[in-house]
Amino acid sequence: MSEKEEKLLIRKATLNLRRKYGRTKQIDVIERDAFIPRHVEEEIKKYISKRKSITATELAIKFDVRVSTIKLLLNKYMEEGLLKLLDPSLKLKIYVPVSQ
Repeated sequence: MSEKEEKLLIRKATLNLRRKYGRTKQIDVIERDAFIPRHVEEEIKKYISKRKSITATELAIKFDVRVSTIKLLLNKYMEEGLLKLLDPSLKLKIYVPVSQ
């Protein structure tokens, strides 16, 4: 596939929410891509190798991919031995690259 076919599909919208006493609040809704293109996955691998610690949310925001998709990718990297959990008992999953 060419890079044009692998382009991330992201839709961004702004919603106005009604608040008390006539006030409104604007929130931005971002729909992120559910699939990771090959070139983005290579960028993620390079980025991971340079970092001391990684969270799924951090990667999702940086590369505009869904958090659930990043979690699957990080679990795959754990199975391959590229990453390990900092402390498995924590609720927040913090991943650390394995030094080779």
